[in-house]
Amino acid sequence: MKEEKAGLKFLLIIVTKEILNCDVRFCHSLDTGIRGKFLTKHNVTNNDIKNITNKMNEYISDGYPILKINVSNKDAVSYYNRYDEEEKARSLNDIINETIIFNELLGRYSYFYSNIVNNTNEINNFKIVNLSNNDFVLIDNIDSKREYVHKKNILIEFNKYNEWLNKQDINYVCDLNKIISDGKIEDFIKKNDIMVDNSIMNIAQNIVKLKKKIIFLGGPSSSGKTTSSRKLALFLNALGKKTIKISLDNYYKELEEIAIDESGKRDFESLNAIDLSLFRKQLIDLLNGKSVVLPKYTFSTASKDFNSDPVTLNNNDILIVEGLHCLNEIVSKNIDKKYKYKIYVSPFTPLTLDRHNYISTTENRLIRRIVRDNRTRGVSVEKTLATWASVREGEEKYIFPFTDEADIILNTSYIYELGVLKVYVEPLLYTVKMDSPYYEMARRLLDSLKIFFPISSEYLASDNVLREFIGKSEFNEG
Repeated sequence: MKEEKAGLKFLLIIVTKEILNCDVRFCHSLDTGIRGKFLTKHNVTNNDIKNITNKMNEYISDGYPILKINVSNKDAVSYYNRYDEEEKARSLNDIINETIIFNELLGRYSYFYSNIVNNTNEINNFKIVNLSNNDFVLIDNIDSKREYVHKKNILIEFNKYNEWLNKQDINYVCDLNKIISDGKIEDFIKKNDIMVDNSIMNIAQNIVKLKKKIIFLGGPSSSGKTTSSRKLALFLNALGKKTIKISLDNYYKELEEIAIDESGKRDFESLNAIDLSLFRKQLIDLLNGKSVVLPKYTFSTASKDFNSDPVTLNNNDILIVEGLHCLNEIVSKNIDKKYKYKIYVSPFTPLTLDRHNYISTTENRLIRRIVRDNRTRGVSVEKTLATWASVREGEEKYIFPFTDEADIILNTSYIYELGVLKVYVEPLLYTVKMDSPYYEMARRLLDSLKIFFPISSEYLASDNVLREFIGKSEFNEG
């Protein structure tokens, strides 16, 4: 729960100040937790972590109230300026609210972009994993989560993007807002786009260098897999390679062969729903130079047809396979690894609201999905919100455990994207009524967007990943 996570962060900030006499920065999510950093020159040890954990558990056990105090925005800005939290003051200046809700615990005050628990005794079991260079991962509610697995490659991707941001003198959303208010956002968008496109070109060059024949491209919902796969194909074409694109979604079994899940519905997300025998056979046939008629799955009839023209994988051709289960080695276990190259696609932004509030990658993807579902299928916000938990459950089962099997990570995040998406998603979120079970969820998303200045989509190129969600992409209709 967001409320519990905010309370846990607040408590860690307070206890770290007591024990290490330093502040904490929360950077981004990492696997099942939040990656943070102790802002001190002191080398934080496992014993320090133990002392912090023990003190936090003491406060949780004793049960201290977390008070909500209405203060004027002006007073809040003055408070943060007085305590050298300049980016928080600047961020609150960017919010038009006349008043905000400060949280008070043990004599300390802070503002979070979400609701917070009323008492420390509402915080469940947690864990602090000590990393190198005073980095750590804070895991809330550990009893309800799978065991933390350190994702080194994802952390490297975050750090790489953060280094680029530092070169642009951008650390927080308020820095991005200044670029917008100064009329320089079009130039920044071009620079950010070049960085993302350069990552795809580097991947294409590596594929050619390694002489790979089959590319598996997977990632969670709303990561921009469709646009990424087509841009990758274009870059490979530019390097003299022809490409054949395959979607794993076209290999679903016939409806009666797909198992029924606990809710009584056909489980299309399970690996068992895929006709792996057909898929594997066609890959082998293609690698052996045979012509193959690829299937086309029609969801309205829940069946495959084989009416397309046959394709052949020639010596200069590369196969690009996109799908939910692409990173799972079971899918292509009959193919020699020398032919395969796996890409994990997801948006990872190191940009934070302030030192204590980060941008959720999961909520970033949810906002993308809300906009796309409504635009392409006329799906209401509430329906998208209602299915999100199930989508997330599928990701936890079928995607995240296999991210380490990827050869490389493709980051599809744009630093400016929430400013663009805000224009599209805010009107949709405001349609969720107070009596809806998803009202609080919609309001939380609205609150998280308040700090972002809106950005016009007119500056976005037709091959930008965001076009997959807002429309007018050169890679699909709309």
